[in-house]
Amino acid sequence: MPLIDTAGLTEQLLAAPPPASASASASASASASADVRPGAAPPLPGDPVHALRRRSAQRHWAPEPLDGDVLVKALAYAFEQDGRLWRSAFPTLPTPTATVLVQRLLDVPEGCHRYEPEGRRLVPEPRALPPLADLVLQLEFAEAPALVVVHGDLAAALERRGAGGHRLLLARGAALAHSAWLAALSLGAVGSVFAGVLGAAGRTHLGLDGSGRAQLIGLALGSPRRVRPAPAPAPGDRTGEW
Repeated sequence: MPLIDTAGLTEQLLAAPPPASASASASASASASADVRPGAAPPLPGDPVHALRRRSAQRHWAPEPLDGDVLVKALAYAFEQDGRLWRSAFPTLPTPTATVLVQRLLDVPEGCHRYEPEGRRLVPEPRALPPLADLVLQLEFAEAPALVVVHGDLAAALERRGAGGHRLLLARGAALAHSAWLAALSLGAVGSVFAGVLGAAGRTHLGLDGSGRAQLIGLALGSPRRVRPAPAPAPGDRTGEW
């Protein structure tokens, strides 16, 4: 049994009534609710309650392909958050890049792609998709419909921010991956943030040289696997009874 019942805490949080002051304030400003407070976080692209209830790392996938639109929306949300929180606070820190290794996405061909934030789209890269089993330590990630490899310009970060630039770039990449993961959950996908691809394989297959293209973190996404309901006990079966 886990020390903290996160599922129970989530349900309590969702069922809790709003504070009286917040409720009064909300009703007083109901007519202006459509106005977005400057600096406020943009809403998740899907159902936030769904994301809260399913926010756990999943490393097993359904055989069906993941909707490519889900991945694009999740990355769009993540880069929007990145720009809102990081670009203004650390304008000289290089913006991370997302390379997407596609195996099974609807409406997106298999291969290596680069996410283009300005166009909100995946752009094919001129490199063949390597066997994902050669890239990861945990083979279950090699079965994911899509792997997102977040990398950044470490050399520029060190030049502009000193030794602390490495730490900042790692934190920015991790925030980007977790934002994409949470957005994907809100749209019905499952996945897990992980350490990323193996160093030597990433250098050989993806050009991750540890300097201008330094890997920061990885994200695996897919469709949820169906869980078969437990069979009903046969009549007279007293297994499990004390």
